[in-house]
Amino acid sequence: MSNISPEYQEMLDAIKADKEKADSGGSRKYWTPPSDKEGTFPVRFLPPLKKLGEKKFYFDHKNHWIDGQSFECLNQTLVDKDGNLHEAIHCPACAMSKKFYKIADNNKNSDEFKLAGDLSGKQRYIYKVIVRGTDDETTPKFYETGITIFKNLYHILTETDYGIIVDPKNGRDYNIVKVGKGRRTKYDQSLPAANVSPIFTEADQVKDCIGKALKMSYNSLIEFVSSETMEKALRELLDPDADESPVTATTVTNSPAVQETVVASIATPAVEEEPDEVDSELDDILGEFEDM
Repeated sequence: MSNISPEYQEMLDAIKADKEKADSGGSRKYWTPPSDKEGTFPVRFLPPLKKLGEKKFYFDHKNHWIDGQSFECLNQTLVDKDGNLHEAIHCPACAMSKKFYKIADNNKNSDEFKLAGDLSGKQRYIYKVIVRGTDDETTPKFYETGITIFKNLYHILTETDYGIIVDPKNGRDYNIVKVGKGRRTKYDQSLPAANVSPIFTEADQVKDCIGKALKMSYNSLIEFVSSETMEKALRELLDPDADESPVTATTVTNSPAVQETVVASIATPAVEEEPDEVDSELDDILGEFEDM
């Protein structure tokens, strides 16, 4: 369209932003490979940014899944999205998981053992990635995985000849190979690209990417609830008809959740998950990326 007034152009820009949110399924924190597709999805892991005080190219934290909802484990010390330091405290979900393991008495086929595993804290890893093939590759995304991808990356970086794949000049893209769907999804065939390459071959693309990456704080993703809120979620999961009395292993052993084996509905979703010629200007900018 042409001859659009500034006012209407502003409106169209706002509509475009809403369309992008709709395409992504809403305001999601993380990018994920399409849930309904198998295949190979190439990304590029960004290196740690020294200006943000990052020493690793990822951020790790622990969460619990309770009735399909994610809760940060309260037994960890982290700065949250508001800049407040959360000191590790007693975590009701951790305590409940331990109690169910005790009740199960190592009977791995029991409902209690399965529920204990589902309620246990899960280690998660968050990365900043460039998603290849998108309309705007210069906009990094947060990508969260479980231990499968993390262990694969550790193996690649420390035990193979692929080199430092997060290096902005001589690193490699990473091909996420997704096999299966839903809880049966596997990512263990994922591998780095065969050839090394810079993150981008155009200087302005690298500048744009750096500027956006510097605005991405891992802590902005962290939000803690109170112990009371987590206890309420546990109570509603284990016995929806119970009163407001404290949740204990004794009172929930015979709960509908245990007897009907609802653990499948609360399990952690599967997220598990030759160099191009560049000119001297691009080399300098990529060097700036490395020196941050």
